[in-house]
Amino acid sequence: MRKFLTLTVLASALAAPSAHAADIRLGLNTSAALGCQIVGVRAGVQSDRISVYGQASYCNAQNASGASFGAGVSYDVAKFNNLNLYLLGGIDTLPSGSLAASVGAGVRYSTPLLPVEGYLEAGAQFIRSSLVTVPGPRLALGINYRISVENLQGSMVPDPKQADATSVQYAGSAPAECNLTQEQDVASARATARSAASSGLSDAAGAYGAVYSGISYTVTVGGVSISGGSAKVSGSVKISATQRSSGEKVGGTFGGTINLTRSGCGWRATGYTQG
Repeated sequence: MRKFLTLTVLASALAAPSAHAADIRLGLNTSAALGCQIVGVRAGVQSDRISVYGQASYCNAQNASGASFGAGVSYDVAKFNNLNLYLLGGIDTLPSGSLAASVGAGVRYSTPLLPVEGYLEAGAQFIRSSLVTVPGPRLALGINYRISVENLQGSMVPDPKQADATSVQYAGSAPAECNLTQEQDVASARATARSAASSGLSDAAGAYGAVYSGISYTVTVGGVSISGGSAKVSGSVKISATQRSSGEKVGGTFGGTINLTRSGCGWRATGYTQG
């Protein structure tokens, strides 16, 4: 049960990328297209709304099987809670020696406190050979492991005090164009941390609903430490539930720290450290 509670505390949903941070993505995908990419690996980096990536795939075709290499670029156009919509374009080499260009749109579902996200892409692909250009559909499905550059710098932000909900360590300020006071900036960080924790707990409660009933939780937000474009918010989560198979009531209280990075005039959650 303790493992369940720990996983529950960690589950969440991630916001859009920040103009002050970059995300590194490493992932696996599978695709169906005229270019016959079956399974591949993808690595890329995203800053603000723009992402660039490289990809290596295995192509299994009747006339020419082998490796396919490519690169692409995407642009986030909209965000709805945990979903990001984006446009993309790319080019791939094929085992036959031809080139395949592709355009399309994708949707990415991400979780704020877990560095994992899934994506689905659909569009058109155009294979250019020495004689003719052949159009066709393209569909790709994949999963990424996301590393925030701000997370790598997280040790520069001092840990806030767990017990004192009024504790504030403030070094730095929001961008001048945001016109935010220190109090407003701190309140925004607390609200973002609370929202990320609540979202993750809600998702996890649904996922574990078949095993536990009466799942309830309370999120308490504590101290805040802000240094430039990074922040840490301490807090605790009290969870209770009933195991369906035995009727046993279980629960616990867990402390931890949510890591944040600036996103425009607000914040986004990038990770969680259990206390």
